[in-house]
Amino acid sequence: MHVHKIIFSFDRSFLLENLADLLNGYLSALRMNGQVCGREWTSHIEKDKCCVFANTPEPFALDERFSSEFVRKAVATAATNGVEITSQRVGESIEGAKLCSCTDPSGFALFTTFLSLESPIRCMDCFGVIPLYRFSPLQSGEFYEVICWQSDYQSCDSLQMNCSVLEEPATAQLSELDSSLTSTGRDICATMSNATGKPFYYYLYRASGSDFLTEQQRRCPSCGGAWSTNRPIHNLFDFKCDHCHLLSNIAWDVQK
Repeated sequence: MHVHKIIFSFDRSFLLENLADLLNGYLSALRMNGQVCGREWTSHIEKDKCCVFANTPEPFALDERFSSEFVRKAVATAATNGVEITSQRVGESIEGAKLCSCTDPSGFALFTTFLSLESPIRCMDCFGVIPLYRFSPLQSGEFYEVICWQSDYQSCDSLQMNCSVLEEPATAQLSELDSSLTSTGRDICATMSNATGKPFYYYLYRASGSDFLTEQQRRCPSCGGAWSTNRPIHNLFDFKCDHCHLLSNIAWDVQK
C-alpha cells in the first residue's frame, strides 16, 4: 500500500461542517471504488486547506482514469462549492500484502481477514492483492457489494478471534456453506467470474475438526467431490474444488 496526502483547498469563509460532508463524500466514493483502503482517515487543517492521509493500493490509484461515476460527482460537487481537491503521494506504507503483478491471472480468490485493509480479491497465481478498480464495476456502479461483504466478513472474523461475544454465530457465518455471509460472497464470485471469464474462488473457513486424518479425507461440502490438494496452495488452502470454486483449510485445531 501507499500513503497519499489528499488536499482540500477552500476559502476560509467556507463552513467546516460543510467541508466535512464534502470530504466524507469524496473519500467514501474512493473507498467504494477501491481507490483508498480502509475507512480510517487522519485529517487536519493547514490554513486554508484540509489535509487527509489515506492508504491507497498503488502509487497512481487516485488517477482520474480510475474514477467511478460517484467519484467524479463528488469532485464536481466540491468544485461547485469552491473546494479544489488535489493529492500527492507521501510514500510506501510499511503495512499491507504484496500487490499482484501478473499480466493475465488464471483465476481469482475472494479472501480477507480481520487484519486486512486491502482489496479482498487475490490472484490465484501469485496470491497478490488486486485493486478493485481493475475490474468492471458491479450492479451498484462501483464495488459497494464487495466492500460491504468484506466489512461483514471482517466483523465476523474479529468476533471469532476475540473468543468472547458471539463467537459461535460468527464462526458459523464464516464456515457454513449456507450462511448469509457465504451466500453473498459466492454470489459476488459468480458475478465477477461471468464478467472476467475467469474462475473466482470463495474461501470457506474451517474452524474445528475431529482429527488430522479425517480432515484430509473431507469432501467438498457443495458437490461432495474430492478436493484435497497435494500441498497447501499459497501455504493457506488445503482444499480446492474447481467445480464449485471453493477453497478451504484443514481445521485449525487439528493442523500439524
